[in-house]
Amino acid sequence: MKRVRYAALGCGRVFQRYHLPCADERDSMELVALADTDVERARSLTADRPQVWTGTSVDRLIEETRPDLISVCTPNDAHAGPVLAALDAGVAVLCEKPLAATVEEARRMAAHPAAGKLLGVNMPFRFHPLLEAFAEVARTGAQRVDFAFATPGNRVWRACTPWYTDARRAGGGALLDLGPHALDLLMTVFGPPEVEACEVDAPGVEERVRLDLSFQGLPATLRIDRAARRLETSVTVTTADGDHVLDLRRGELRRADDTVESTGDRAELAAISAYFDLLTGAPAAHPKVTAQDALDVQLVVESAYRRAETAPAPLAQGG
Repeated sequence: MKRVRYAALGCGRVFQRYHLPCADERDSMELVALADTDVERARSLTADRPQVWTGTSVDRLIEETRPDLISVCTPNDAHAGPVLAALDAGVAVLCEKPLAATVEEARRMAAHPAAGKLLGVNMPFRFHPLLEAFAEVARTGAQRVDFAFATPGNRVWRACTPWYTDARRAGGGALLDLGPHALDLLMTVFGPPEVEACEVDAPGVEERVRLDLSFQGLPATLRIDRAARRLETSVTVTTADGDHVLDLRRGELRRADDTVESTGDRAELAAISAYFDLLTGAPAAHPKVTAQDALDVQLVVESAYRRAETAPAPLAQGG
């Protein structure tokens, strides 16, 4: 198995909770560098790893440590520069979703000559082990689709992510933040959608959104609430037999006939694991989520935001 020199830019909660544990559990990955605008935060993560380089500059990180792979976990408006710098240097990148804060930056990233080979994006739901079984049901006789995504994110993340509600830095609200996860799953199963309508609870950085889509005539509704008091991540397909529910949080597929399939796998780690496995040459590695995949999702988000601007009234709580 290939030995991978691993680095990261942006050492906040996403990196600490998702990327670093995935790297640490692989003997084939060696952490060589961490960079963050708050260099003390990077240093705090390397107290027991004195050999790891720490700093603030992605250019110096690349020049001085020569990594094979960099995770980019910076705020949305700080994705493009580091990703393009890494690609220019021939370094593989795993970028957090969304691809960028703006479609223009996302296009530049996806258009880089090395993006197809070297750039992956963290959108994990397509790798859920129950998705194939769910898709089998969903593609035969589906009458409508409903995706519910609820999280107390405004309370859980805001304290440690100060740019969370800054429209310029985030690029959007709940739809750009959590929508890529849901849209990538739906587009993996049903293909590209048409945006029928979009309602948000506030302009700029919304906490709640309702998005109505059509997949070649199949109606679908995506509801996201990141100011909820509950946790829910589920997609329901209605057929003539009843409802089939893929519950991503519980790791269950509940069929209309009341049978249940379950798995203990954590869906949120799947894309990171898939790309790390691909880079290290691990057996049974999955294909990565590409920059073009992420751009396709972001174009749907952009179209939805344009629809929301012309909507007659803001979305009410619980709408």
